[in-house]
Amino acid sequence: MDTTSGAEHPLLARSDARRLAWTRNGEWLLLVSPGKVFALAAGRERGARVVIELGGPQKREFIDIDPSTPASIVVRERLPDAMGRPVAWRLSRVGIDGRVDVLDTDTDRIEGYAFAGTGVLAYVQHLRGKSLVTTRIDASGARSDVMRCQVMRRCELWPLLDSSGDLFFVADENGSPTRLYRMKNGARDVIAGDPGRLADIAAISADPASGLPWLLSVRGPVAMIRGLDDRARQRLAGLEHRLPGRALAIDAGRSHWLIVEQGGDMQGRRYYLLDTASNYLLPVLEELPLRARDDVAGRWLPSDALASQLPFEWTASDGMRLHGFVRVPPGRDARNLPMVVLVHGGPWASVAPDDFGSGVAAFLANRGYAVFEPNYRGSVGYGTNYMLAPHGDFGNGRVQKDIVEGVQALLAQDVGDRDRIAIAGASFGGYSALLGLTWQGDMFRAGIAIVPPTDFAWDIEWVRRSREANVLSSKLPYEDWMSAVSLDPSNTSTMAHLHAQSPLSNTDRMMRPVLIVAGGNDQRVALRGVLGYVAKLRLRGHPVSLLVDPAAGHADDLPLARETTFHVMAAMLHRYLGGDADDPADIPMEDYVRRNGRSDTAGVFLLPVPDAHP
Repeated sequence: MDTTSGAEHPLLARSDARRLAWTRNGEWLLLVSPGKVFALAAGRERGARVVIELGGPQKREFIDIDPSTPASIVVRERLPDAMGRPVAWRLSRVGIDGRVDVLDTDTDRIEGYAFAGTGVLAYVQHLRGKSLVTTRIDASGARSDVMRCQVMRRCELWPLLDSSGDLFFVADENGSPTRLYRMKNGARDVIAGDPGRLADIAAISADPASGLPWLLSVRGPVAMIRGLDDRARQRLAGLEHRLPGRALAIDAGRSHWLIVEQGGDMQGRRYYLLDTASNYLLPVLEELPLRARDDVAGRWLPSDALASQLPFEWTASDGMRLHGFVRVPPGRDARNLPMVVLVHGGPWASVAPDDFGSGVAAFLANRGYAVFEPNYRGSVGYGTNYMLAPHGDFGNGRVQKDIVEGVQALLAQDVGDRDRIAIAGASFGGYSALLGLTWQGDMFRAGIAIVPPTDFAWDIEWVRRSREANVLSSKLPYEDWMSAVSLDPSNTSTMAHLHAQSPLSNTDRMMRPVLIVAGGNDQRVALRGVLGYVAKLRLRGHPVSLLVDPAAGHADDLPLARETTFHVMAAMLHRYLGGDADDPADIPMEDYVRRNGRSDTAGVFLLPVPDAHP
């Protein structure tokens, strides 16, 4: 789109790119796919070209654009020996013309870098053992280590020095939420962070003129953006007045800003271009959403009909302050509502503020439920100490108690009917749901567990022996990562403790009806573990419904599968908690359940079922 005239023209019919980026001079749009970096000229007369191939034996990967030169990128690759084993790492600058300039080669994995304004590599960061070591390279090429961070601690270099040669970096201090620092002559100065010291820095946008940090985003209990100078703050003040109460992501250019708006009660995202000269805000990319099954244009759900996402805080019994969110259907009395506790996966993930997310929370609120989404200890975004606070107690222990105590705190605030509470989640959230039904059946009346590990200790070991361990290990080897979060697979005591408290080992304690959804091709949670658990429940005559898509992995994004999963969730909760009934299933959904569903009752999924546990 021509930002002056608004005229649009096609540049490329199709692509498998997963990421877009502009070169610093704005003349080339980069399309990054698993196999290559492809460049499209902003001016069509200059055409398009492949910049560099990715992957291959070297597992070459695109890191980012080079902020110190007009039109080049930074890539990292492994150097293998004759047997294909990595023996060194290489960092290179690649120009749009394909010319490669090797910047650094080392036997230790290269994790970060920073350039002087001339394009010279001035700092480089390597993973040495379990530490991130930042090395300064002076004008003569001599190297000296200037900073060492434990790998579980945040320590990220900004890729461009200022005109004085000062280094910017994001780090936590003793595990507290991250802040932006400047290193000058070896001394550290704090530049900015969350004013309330609750949340990590989520993103930093560069000043389009200098390339230095300019806008700082924080997403803790609330989403906010801070300007780092008066010019940025003035621009933000006007923008937030025009788009109030929303989470904004900003990519600032010299003449225009690209702004992405999202909210907890906003389906999808909205995009704008802000003309920095006229202050005019132009909506762009306004295509209507497509219906998932047939690609027919639909409509956005109206925000005034959706439940707002409200921050909620509570104090755990050991004194730790915890964070989460609650949604209450508009116009309903919160005291009389059935409640669904929706536990996020990971467990090293989080529920973000002003985020519609997968839509599950909005769907449940629309069906008449108060929805509680706890960011229990172990969640990310609130500092490393918050993430590491479980100390491996992921059975019926401290993390599960956080969730239960959050529910109790909400009930004390007159939110939810204490006699109609269900627990649901996917992955680790599904595991937590099974724990809740097993150990807190006096609180939870029913549960929904999607792709759940039924024995967390067994699943840790199963992943360790699979290729999925490489997927989950970005820096440290899998065993070292798990050890750092107090879940060392070789620690027999820790694993035995988790196993003893697992849902799989305690099916005789299972008190409530459960719906389980699993994938036959799940590489992260073994289907056989789920089937073994269901078999044990069936031997006891326990009410369990199982939906298994044999082609699905750990996530199933096929439209019919996703829509049917939402439907059977609503049917389950309507039956046992009395929320609003869902619309009737159509023929494809009925057929999907007929092919993939199993139930020990008359059919939890689509038909009335007898009360098993009043």
